[in-house]
This record gives sequence, structure tokens and C-alpha cells, in this order.
Amino acid sequence: MIAEVAHRPGPLLEPGGDARCNPARSNSALACPLRVGHIINTMREILPGIFTWGSTYTDRPWDLNGYAIRLEQCTVVVDPPAPGEDDWPIFSVMKPITKIVLTNRDHVRDAELFRTRFGAQVVAGADEVTQLAPIEVDEAVSEGELIAGALHVIHLPGKSAGEIGLYFSSAHHALSREMGGILLLGDAIIGNPPGALGLIPEAKLDDSSKLKRSLRKLLDYDFDVLLLCDGQSMLSGGKLKVIEFLKTLAE
Repeated sequence: MIAEVAHRPGPLLEPGGDARCNPARSNSALACPLRVGHIINTMREILPGIFTWGSTYTDRPWDLNGYAIRLEQCTVVVDPPAPGEDDWPIFSVMKPITKIVLTNRDHVRDAELFRTRFGAQVVAGADEVTQLAPIEVDEAVSEGELIAGALHVIHLPGKSAGEIGLYFSSAHHALSREMGGILLLGDAIIGNPPGALGLIPEAKLDDSSKLKRSLRKLLDYDFDVLLLCDGQSMLSGGKLKVIEFLKTLAE
């Protein structure tokens, strides 16, 4: 049995997890790399109360990551692919799972599987709702709103009209406060190649100029951890990397 920790969810090491691949014991600023394969079956707790799992596809040179974020009263999943069968018991420990956040139209992944299994509500940016059809969105959110009382919505149009990022509000999330801020992005920025940042291919962008302007908003937030739904996350130095990347876009 896994005990609950008061005020902030404590760390869990998933069954079969590799204790050597633990950011708390590593000097690397990068999240531990996912194993290569079509489906990655092992969830990893990359930070206390923040889990990731995902898939690697031969037609994409980067990993596609989902996240489960344990908050005081509930768990929120973001852009979730289907986990391996051995990982479903971990989600049972995280109940109640109340929200499924989709950062953009291309990250529906296996949201319906999670909605059916846990009765969770699907949340997406207000300007993305029509583009997600036929997926039914239960809660449409806009710039500045809080999801589950802790995740601050950042509207980042350009890749698509309603793309959103999530900032872990330091006022409502103790770990974010301790670590200098946590930011999660869907397709607005990707972590490819590992250790670097980039944009998804031009053909998938509605308006690359608008996206580049939207990304300037990120400079208004204090964060050190950068969690990415496409590519490799950065567990420290994230904002510095974003600043450097935005400079290259302006050149």
C-alpha cells in the first residue's frame, strides 16, 4: 500500500521502476530518457507527485508524453496516451482523477479511455473546442483561469487557435514554489533534439508568426522546470533554455 502524504503528494517509484533514473539523485537537467519503442510501458515519477509515460513512433523523432499531476484533492492528467497494462494500478492509487487536460487539437490521444475509466472531465482551451470535435469538451478554459485550483492557463495561439500551456501556480502548488516554478507545454515548444528546444514542423502550424509572438508570454512567468508533452523535458534551467530559444526565433 502507498501512503498519502499530507499537503503535498509524496514520491512513488513505480513497479519495475529504475531507481537509478531518479532526478532527485541525478545531476542532469534533463528528464531521464524514455526507452525506445512503439509503446513505453513504464510510468516514471520524474518529480514528487508528477508522473510521465508515453510512446515513441517511427515517424516522429521525439517522444509523446502524458502527465499525471497529483494535487491535494485530486489528480489531473494531461494529454494522456494509453499506459501499459502494468501501470493502471498506479492510476488507481491516484484517485480521484477528475480532469483530463488537452493542450491542443492533436493531443487527444487516449483521453476517452481515461474519461470512461475514471469519469473525469475533459478540459481544453475555449478556442480549441470546435477543433477537438467530435471529442466532447466538458470544461472550456481561458487565459488566467485555474484548473483544479492549481494549474494556471496560458493561452498560446499560433500552432492552433486554442493551444494552452499550464503554469503550476506557486501560490497553490508547494513543489512549484520550492523548485522555482514549473511550466508544462503541449505543442507550443517541443524538446527535440534532447537538451534543445524547437517548434513542430511548419506544416502543422496555423500561424508561425502568431505562435512566436505568443511564446513571448512565457517570459512573464518564473519557472525552472519545463515539462514537455513532445520531446524531452528539462528539470532545471528551463526558463534559460526558453530565453535562448526565443532569441533564435527573433533572428
